Amino acid sequence: MSFCGNMEEFNMNEENELKCSYSYSTQQKAKELRIIDDALFRLIAERKGVCQEILRTLLDDDELEVIDVKSQAEISSLERAVILDALCKLKDGTYCNIEMQKSDAEDDIKRVRFHASTITANKTPKSTAFRNIPNVKILYITTYDALGNNQTITPLCRCQKKGDNYEPVNDGEIIIFANTAVKDGTKHTELLQLFLSKDSFDSKDYPNLSDAIHHFKDTKEGVDEMCESIEAYANEIADARANARAIDTAIIACLDFNQSKDETLSYVKSKFPDASDSYIQERIAALFNK
Repeated sequence: MSFCGNMEEFNMNEENELKCSYSYSTQQKAKELRIIDDALFRLIAERKGVCQEILRTLLDDDELEVIDVKSQAEISSLERAVILDALCKLKDGTYCNIEMQKSDAEDDIKRVRFHASTITANKTPKSTAFRNIPNVKILYITTYDALGNNQTITPLCRCQKKGDNYEPVNDGEIIIFANTAVKDGTKHTELLQLFLSKDSFDSKDYPNLSDAIHHFKDTKEGVDEMCESIEAYANEIADARANARAIDTAIIACLDFNQSKDETLSYVKSKFPDASDSYIQERIAALFNK
């Protein structure tokens, strides 16, 4: 009986592979993907309706309207570029970045500060009056309690100290931390827990999100798109790692020839023009100090 069951499973897996141009292994990875995972979120974030449902719920604004969204948007400011999971433009002109983060290896607070400042600089045309600088919001969603305050949602804004109290200052920037770790029984938790589901779902409160997940989880076309996303994501990581190793190798070669830090920066920059000066300088500092 067990043997027959295994043979049935084998035949079914083989049949599925014939229907799909991607390997069985890649298809299995696609089944495991959740909204919080980059390879899936980059796909569903292309849909304005999905981003609008997420923002309306977690920002507590039922009137919020997304007029444009770019998934995996690469923007730069001065010497460093950043790839945003999703960059939305709202009807009122506000730019809103939705970020998903599963690893707590980063400095979350400084990371969102950098994202907000980069978006502000990138989206502000030259000679813009300060009063017309665009408003920016960052919705930073994590699988852990990034702030360690045991809250599901925490808005952050600049404040002024008046006596013993602090009052908000409206500078046009708001950071919202959200996480899946703290469950407070609100609509926020209801939505955030859906981000951890490996299966499709049908939620009357989130029809656009439900439709997107159904497409990518339950249709051949959607599964193919997920498989393509998985392989593209894997290639991006491999390319980034290879590039990082190559930069380190070039720096070490300069060290062997007793080149100065400035000479090393100039040489490595000439070999890797797409790498930011700040990244190369960080690697030079790390390797020179070994």
